[in-house]
Amino acid sequence: MKWYRKLYLGEGMKKSRKELIKKLETNAGLPGVYVITLASNGRDLFDIFSANQLLQPVLHGLCPPIIGLSSGYEEAMELSKDIALAAYRTNGNFDIPAYLQGQMENGEEWIYEYPVQKLKKRKKFLFRK
Repeated sequence: MKWYRKLYLGEGMKKSRKELIKKLETNAGLPGVYVITLASNGRDLFDIFSANQLLQPVLHGLCPPIIGLSSGYEEAMELSKDIALAAYRTNGNFDIPAYLQGQMENGEEWIYEYPVQKLKKRKKFLFRK
């Protein structure tokens, strides 16, 4: 998955940023946590969905860049509103990727892939000989 370097976290998030990313990358469920991503269709500003949907391999592999995490849907709506308004105040438009890239210093990349240790393959015990 791809992550925004300065990940936005809602007020209700109690765990550290690295802990949350590691749990989402290793397919650990996070009940009550909502993910804010850039829009997958190109017309909208954001997509907001439950972090538990990332347990599905298809969505986990095709997820747009994650820019924020919150501890509830309402908090996710507020956080996405704050990001959109900050982009409008800064650039005069709602070009979220340009705003996020402008927040980075020294021209560093604004999206990265979190390095996670690969999990060991599970042994199959169904068909023992």
